[in-house]
Amino acid sequence: MAELAPSDERAESSGGRYRNVLVPIDGSEGSRRGVDRGLEIAREHDACLHVLHVIEESTRGETPALSSNELVLEAFEEEASALIEEIVAEAEAAGVEAETACVRGDTPHEIRAYAETYDVDLIVMGVHGTRDGARPHRGGTTDTVARAAAVPVVSV
Repeated sequence: MAELAPSDERAESSGGRYRNVLVPIDGSEGSRRGVDRGLEIAREHDACLHVLHVIEESTRGETPALSSNELVLEAFEEEASALIEEIVAEAEAAGVEAETACVRGDTPHEIRAYAETYDVDLIVMGVHGTRDGARPHRGGTTDTVARAAAVPVVSV
């Protein structure tokens, strides 16, 4: 595979290399492809791999008190933590530093906010698979992030 290079001023400050690669995850096959490619890029560039899971409150419910909705959200956070731990173990085995976060909110917004807060150079996101052997396509979240992100977004 061809090596990716930053396309903006970050290339000058980092010697043409990525320093922080963000991979948003959701447990899907598409996000798994994103993890694999993001880990590969982070290893190639000696970059930190940032793993982010966003729990979409708009579809999961949002309550300030410890109610049944809050318990459901906490269960999603526990599932996300287990998935994140697996990815961190993979990163460590590959000799890649990893940072992690699990947040609640609007997924595209949270991905962009995280990228800005943590000086991310590249976002790597999976695309949706399709049935009948058709080519995978970029989903709504990936498309929204790619259109609004201040850094390059690679969809795999």
